[in-house]
Amino acid sequence: MVVTSDSRVEDVAPPPAVDDRALAGAWRRPLVLGAFAACVTLAIVQLLTIGRVELMFDEAYYALWSRNLAWGYLDHPPMVAAWVRASTSLFGPSEFGVRALDALSMIAAPGVIAWMAWRLFGSVETAALAALMWVAMPLAAAAILVTPDTPLTIFWTLALAGLIEIWRTRRAAWWFFVGVAAGLALLTKFTGAFFGAGVVLALLTTPSLRRWLASPAPYLAAAVSLAIFAPFVVWNAEHGWMTFRFQFARVPPHRFAPQFLAQYVAMQIGLMNPLTFCAAAAGVGATLAARGRPLAPADEARRLLLATILPAVAYFALHALHDAVQFNWLAPIYPTVAILAADAVARARAATGASSRWRRFVAATGRYAPLLGVAGALFFDGQAATKALPLGSFDPTARIGDWGQLTQEVDRIARRENAQFIIVGSYIGGYEEASLLTYYGDPTLPVVGESDPDRWLFEPPPPPSLFSAPGIGFGRVDWGLDAALAKRFRKVEEIARVARPDRDRPSRQYAIYRVEGLIAP
Repeated sequence: MVVTSDSRVEDVAPPPAVDDRALAGAWRRPLVLGAFAACVTLAIVQLLTIGRVELMFDEAYYALWSRNLAWGYLDHPPMVAAWVRASTSLFGPSEFGVRALDALSMIAAPGVIAWMAWRLFGSVETAALAALMWVAMPLAAAAILVTPDTPLTIFWTLALAGLIEIWRTRRAAWWFFVGVAAGLALLTKFTGAFFGAGVVLALLTTPSLRRWLASPAPYLAAAVSLAIFAPFVVWNAEHGWMTFRFQFARVPPHRFAPQFLAQYVAMQIGLMNPLTFCAAAAGVGATLAARGRPLAPADEARRLLLATILPAVAYFALHALHDAVQFNWLAPIYPTVAILAADAVARARAATGASSRWRRFVAATGRYAPLLGVAGALFFDGQAATKALPLGSFDPTARIGDWGQLTQEVDRIARRENAQFIIVGSYIGGYEEASLLTYYGDPTLPVVGESDPDRWLFEPPPPPSLFSAPGIGFGRVDWGLDAALAKRFRKVEEIARVARPDRDRPSRQYAIYRVEGLIAP
């Protein structure tokens, strides 16, 4: 029983006892050795890959952010810029340096996930399975790419670890840890706000956590989170609330398009690994079916986990009724899903006597999901590094690479034309191509976007005199950049075309224009 601060008595079972001495011999267990081998294999593959694969456009964009740190940017809060800056400071400005901190953080993730599972269920088997279920997820293979979702996932997971310690130890000091981690998650991406909503839901639905509703600790933790987030809010207020306007423009439903909901569900099944998804579904089912007063400690643990991810899952399901949900938006919930799946597998494996086909299937996912996941990671990372298989439009790595050689050709043409700048355009202002041309190109040749100036506020604006000299325009042939350039320059002449591989695809072909004679505004 737990006596709350207002003297009410709640019928709550204590968390299961955890004997840390049980970990001493855990390394001798085949399951633990298998989990360790899978994690090490994935880590080696990722460390060998990150320096051999060119940056994607978003990675190059964030690398430019990192050269000009600010408290905010058009697209996101500033954490990913600081993250890349720390990584390049430690490991250099190469592709490996840009990605190293991301990769190392995700390499450490299975250990944190296993530890959380151990603290929740007191089972070495569940802990090892949690690490395996994480490795099994194709999203883990994509961790070689830098996005805000990596630091978001790390901080979200650390905040969840703190909440688990609150549940287990009932020590208020852990609320400060949760507040800091949740604040850093929010300073990474707005999706971090869903963790806060999940904590509220966990406090309301987990019996042994309800006592904290009458304590100042969680409210102080929320204040700490908001204090960490505050500099970004101030920056936005000074810049016309641009990030809020940019992100919340996606929120209002412009149409009813339920086909995106099917896409959303199918995408999550694929990214979680279909076998892991089935095990996680079994875990969610067990959580929803749990009854009893007091609620069994393991059922409380499952309810806590489910509560922390439910707001994000529900919101993006609603979003999918009118627009597409990008594959990475739910990345921070995947460690929690891995633990739910691991617990379901452990319970299915422990079932004695006759059991249903479904339970036997769930038990088998613990064996085959990691094999499928590691094989998928080897394929994805190997294909990204080598492009060995001619998969065409079915290549999941098609958007990665080929920009180093193309940029050299663009720079050669710019020197031939005595161009003093490159102006880049596309249907979204050219930030993708401009970022890659800047990262891989001649550092003495300024690259500017044809439009969307808010994206480039982190850089000093180019002097107007720059455009009085000849320059070149660069854009996809199917976008019609020449018409946009003709509104700014008196002379616009196409002088060359360059292409990435798969030249028959218009999205891989780029026109280069000579421009001169800036038209006065």
